[in-house]
Formats: sequence, C-alpha cells, structure tokens
Amino acid sequence: MSGSPTTTSTRTRARDVDRSDTCAVLDSALSEGQITADEHANRTAAAMTATTLGQLDLLVRDLQKATLRNAVAKVRRIDKIWYLAAASVAFAGLIGFLTLSADDSPPPSPPAAAEPVGPLAPIVSSTLNTVTASGIGEFITRYSAKYGTTMIDSANFYDGYASVTRAAAVSPNLEEDIDFRGGFTPRDSTSTRAASTVTFDLATVDIDKLAGYLAGASANLNVPDAEITHISMSSSSQDPRISIYVSNNLGASGWMDLTPDGRPIRLSPFTPH
Repeated sequence: MSGSPTTTSTRTRARDVDRSDTCAVLDSALSEGQITADEHANRTAAAMTATTLGQLDLLVRDLQKATLRNAVAKVRRIDKIWYLAAASVAFAGLIGFLTLSADDSPPPSPPAAAEPVGPLAPIVSSTLNTVTASGIGEFITRYSAKYGTTMIDSANFYDGYASVTRAAAVSPNLEEDIDFRGGFTPRDSTSTRAASTVTFDLATVDIDKLAGYLAGASANLNVPDAEITHISMSSSSQDPRISIYVSNNLGASGWMDLTPDGRPIRLSPFTPH
C-alpha cells in the first residue's frame, strides 16, 4: 500500500551489502579472538550464500560487536549532513547574489588586476579503490609513511575505504582501530590487546601476485562477473593469510585464502544448487 512504512523481518531477502557487512563483522570477531579460524571460514561461507536477514543475524547474534551496519549508517548520515550543509551555503550565496543584483546602488569600482600566476596544479583525489591490488599497494605506502611501520594486527579492505586494527602507540597491551578513507582516522576508543596476538606484515604482500588472483577470482571461484566485496589480512590463525571474497548480482559468491607471497591455501568456489 502506498505510504505504508518499510519493515523488515527475518524472512526479508538479504542484499549483497548485507552479506558483505556480515562478513566484515565476522572478520572483526576473528581478529578479536571471539571466533576461531574454522568458525570464521564456516560462518563466512554461510554468510555469502545467505538469502534472508534472519540467516545473517544467526551468524553474528552471539558476537559482541555485531553492529557494523549501524556504524556504516552513521557515517553515511554524517556524509549526508555535510552535503546538506554545503548545499545550504551554496543556496545562501545564490540568494545573496540575487539580492545584490537587484540593488539600485551604483556598482563598486572594479578591483585592481591581479598579478599573473602560473598554471594551477591539478587536484588529485586521495580516495583509493582498496579492493584492487594497486589501491592496496598505495594504502601500504601511506600506512608506512604515516606510522613508520608495516605491522598490523588485521585489516579489511573495501571499495573506497579500509579499517585497520593495530597495537596502540601508547602501549602494546592496547589495540586501536583506525579508519582509512584517503587519510587515517583513529577511532575514539581502545581495548585490551592479547599478549599472544600475532601480527601481520603488510610489507610481505606480493602485490603483483595479488593482482593476478583478483583478476582471476571470477574463474577460480566459479562466480560469473564477480565483484570483489572485500579483502581481509590477518594472522589470527597463527599463519598470515589474505582472504578474498567475491559475489555477483545473481547471488553467487565464493572466497579464497592466500599466503601473503601468493600461494593458495584454500578455495571455496560457488556451487550451484
């Protein structure tokens, strides 16, 4: 019925973004030690093939931080507020221009000619597509320049942004989460970091081999026209690994695990039912 509010239930069909967000929660839970590597692999595989929101909810219901979508929604709301504020300023400027144009007072004297200047340098956007090998390579370069190290606890890469968990600068017994959207923004809170945490060295990632796996993901995982939903890097299973997750608009999905130097560990291709 027209005008009725939109509602969701456990039977509501899941979207690709719902599956991707659920996988991000599972990645975070793995990096925090809430679930084991096997649990992570099984739940992620189930998330990528889930068809309803209820099925996705069951996979993260017992986790402490299954609120990623709320955080993403908050960021999007903040972006919208900034957009509306900018639009308001532009509108106010237009009103002022029209008001001045309607004024009967004589126009002011023309300003003095400005000194000639050289051509302006082009403005280069800092946004990276961090589900590409080149984007991840640039991220590693910027991370190393910012923090003077390439060591992390874990990282998750998405199209246009990434999140990193690392030992806090104030103490190795604390961990901090950092958001990356062209620049690095630490989150407000820190939490206890386990003494047994195994780090991941971004410098060991073979970017060229990673590029090859990303290019061949559609064929290797039997997902036609596959898109990379996200990439995770961690050593939570004691062995450093890179996990690549893909899906398409028909609901097919798959994933693979690699060593940082490009050796395959495990493939989970899409199997039609």
